[in-house]
Amino acid sequence: MVLNNCTICSVYGPDDKMIARVRVKCTGERITLHFQKNDELSDSERIRIDFFDGQIGYIKTYCEIYVRRNYDPLILEPWIADCEILEVVDIVQRQKDLRAKMEREITFYSSGQKEFTGVIQNISVGGLYFVTKEQLEPDDQFEFKYTFIKKEHQVKAVILRKQDLRGGRSGYGCQFVDLPKSTERDIRQFVYKQQLSKVW
Repeated sequence: MVLNNCTICSVYGPDDKMIARVRVKCTGERITLHFQKNDELSDSERIRIDFFDGQIGYIKTYCEIYVRRNYDPLILEPWIADCEILEVVDIVQRQKDLRAKMEREITFYSSGQKEFTGVIQNISVGGLYFVTKEQLEPDDQFEFKYTFIKKEHQVKAVILRKQDLRGGRSGYGCQFVDLPKSTERDIRQFVYKQQLSKVW
């Protein structure tokens, strides 16, 4: 598989917990990972790596990596790894979905039913992006209620990526989970109306 626009990835350990977020360099079919510590990664025949590609989406894979010391003065990180994708498990974010910009503060509920507030900044049929002071991590799940057209929907989502912002806030790119057809239909209609309003 050739990555089109990928600059970062998440690397997971044997227990399927993320151990590092590292920079990615793609040249044709060659994939190179750049990281700061030599204990973040080690040679492995099969390791889970999730790539964030601006064109393809969020790609879950299993890879083989070969770690070595970096001697290129133009590369800032002291360690690099050659990476070969062995298996593409799933592409879980559809970047080409139309997105509607919004600025709506709502209440979220984490998987442990902890309540927190955040501001949804954009939404699509595939997922949403919101900002909050609550500290969350990739793979965390949450729920919220929202009326997109007329009916209120209970929506589940999982965090795919985290972005540190100013003022102790963080932005989270998320994918919807187990989205019912009726909810998907209302979100699609909501996004369409938002896009239509820009034209007029």
